[in-house]
Amino acid sequence: MRKVLMAAFFALGLTTLSYGFDGSGSDGRERGERGGQPTLKVFDSQGKVVGPLVSYDPLGTVLNVNGVVIFAPIQRVSVNNGSQHSASQFQWAGDISGYPTSDCSGSPLITPSPAATSQVRPSQIARQGSDATVYIAGDTNSVPTTLMSFLISGRCSPGPETLEAWSPESSYSLTQHYPEPLTIHY
Repeated sequence: MRKVLMAAFFALGLTTLSYGFDGSGSDGRERGERGGQPTLKVFDSQGKVVGPLVSYDPLGTVLNVNGVVIFAPIQRVSVNNGSQHSASQFQWAGDISGYPTSDCSGSPLITPSPAATSQVRPSQIARQGSDATVYIAGDTNSVPTTLMSFLISGRCSPGPETLEAWSPESSYSLTQHYPEPLTIHY
């Protein structure tokens, strides 16, 4: 009887292994799979995983910056003054930023967007040349704020415009931690 039970357990073990259960307790999520499907990820120029690709409007990734979860939008790299776009290379999206000063100086204010008002902490990416920095709101409510200038694709334009906004509590250099160009793959 003991030999029959041992043979049955051995056969059951082989059957389980043949159907993919390796006994590790892994369900594939550690390898970036969800429901048996691999997950697209954003990678920096050094091949380091930045985070999962998520589809808000716009495209982007979710980051944990010093314990705060934010959404960081990305966009295709443009060349020839924006007349052409890369099919495979991306950069941090930060084309428009609003400032409380008249000359686009200091830290930008964080204005609402679909991503900023989702489940993650509101944030705003500002680009200065090739440097992209994300500004992160504190754990506060937005307030009506007068923006005195706007940095649009590297040019400072005058305001004023009153919008709901958050003041930044912290900042984080995206290009220092995740150099561009960014790529998307499994």
